[in-house]
Amino acid sequence: MRIRFWGTRGSIPTPGPSTTRYGGNTSCIELRTDDGTLFILDCGTGLRLLGQRLQQEPQPIVGNILLSHTHWDHTQGFAFFEPVFQEGNKFTIFAVSGVDRSLSEVLAGQMDYLYFPLTLDELQTSIIFKEIGEEAFNVGDVQVRTQFLNHTVLTLGFRITVGGATVVYAADHEPFSTNLYRAGVDNPSLDDIIHAGDRRHVEFLAGADLVIHDGQYTNAEYVNKRNWGHSAVEYVLDVAMAANVKQVVLIHHDPGHDDDFLAALEARCQDHVRALGSNLQVALGAEGLEIHLPETADQVPEDLTAQPPSTRYRPARILVADDDPGLVHFIKAVLSKDKYDILAAHNGEEAIKLALQERPDLILLDVMMPKLSGYDVAKQLRETPGFPDIPIIMFTARADEEDIMRSFELGVNDYIGKPAAPALLRSRVRRWLMRPGQETEE
Repeated sequence: MRIRFWGTRGSIPTPGPSTTRYGGNTSCIELRTDDGTLFILDCGTGLRLLGQRLQQEPQPIVGNILLSHTHWDHTQGFAFFEPVFQEGNKFTIFAVSGVDRSLSEVLAGQMDYLYFPLTLDELQTSIIFKEIGEEAFNVGDVQVRTQFLNHTVLTLGFRITVGGATVVYAADHEPFSTNLYRAGVDNPSLDDIIHAGDRRHVEFLAGADLVIHDGQYTNAEYVNKRNWGHSAVEYVLDVAMAANVKQVVLIHHDPGHDDDFLAALEARCQDHVRALGSNLQVALGAEGLEIHLPETADQVPEDLTAQPPSTRYRPARILVADDDPGLVHFIKAVLSKDKYDILAAHNGEEAIKLALQERPDLILLDVMMPKLSGYDVAKQLRETPGFPDIPIIMFTARADEEDIMRSFELGVNDYIGKPAAPALLRSRVRRWLMRPGQETEE
């Protein structure tokens, strides 16, 4: 397969003399399999240039767009993608929907008559929208597996495998925990990863020939950028080495990083992995960069069909357990935007009572509460028939690794440290409600 980078910048386009080497267009990557199947990863401003190239190829154009999420820097090139204005072309767009609107409504909003001269309905090409969650599906001989990333809006990573070659695209992802591994471990293994979310991320990357990953910040910058939904390059290198990845390309370059900064950063990353004795190949994504991966295995993919994500017939019921009335009010205000039914408990005993009475779809749980701690509540609920599968998110100011690991040992599904950005909280809650088996009915 062939991978070509058309846009590698994050947040906003940065054209100009200081970004000519690595490029100023936002995220867009072309992936072609050996049999010619076309995949487009994200629709940033680099999509315009890709569209011009595609117009020079034999028509009609048939392609698959894997959209990680709907933030502007990943969709703003769509309205300037020439092939969607040509009759006879066909594109299938795979993406997660928003909480309160469909994927087609989100893209149509960018082409509203107040912002753009043509509407989505006026495009001449055939566009099929497929809303997906965490799942696996086939496109011809290509298998695509998806997994939610940790971002401020629902965001999917894509693991693409064909002919024995695997590429993982992980745009816009933030570490789940401040530190990846437990302290004091000389040769850490997967079991030493503190947060289950980071462990799951490593497993998603495992063994890939190429990982294309968000690396917007350095460690020094990330200190002031937590909850913004992006990774420091050091974290990406650590998870890539833990996952035994062969090659990693860092993308989503910060608007403030010019070519000189990025060239120096690329050299530091390469020195870092060599100093650790790793064979991991590291590069920073640049417009025009091409990578070729051989498709050598004669594999017949498992028969998989994309399934629609979990659909709810009533608003999800969420139990918030915290002894701080102000924080309960804050959480209600944040989550009410997604029309959830919020229940409130102000101590551990009340949390268990409400959980047994109301059977919530998800529980947000503080650690330090009167009568029973969050640990006690989680333990009792996990030992109660019917409650092992209800997602429990620990939402607490206690962020020591012992607290995090103890929570996961008790069966907690996720752990979020306070304070958390409202968008990040909404995204993490929605992700757990969309997991398979979390459907609710009247």
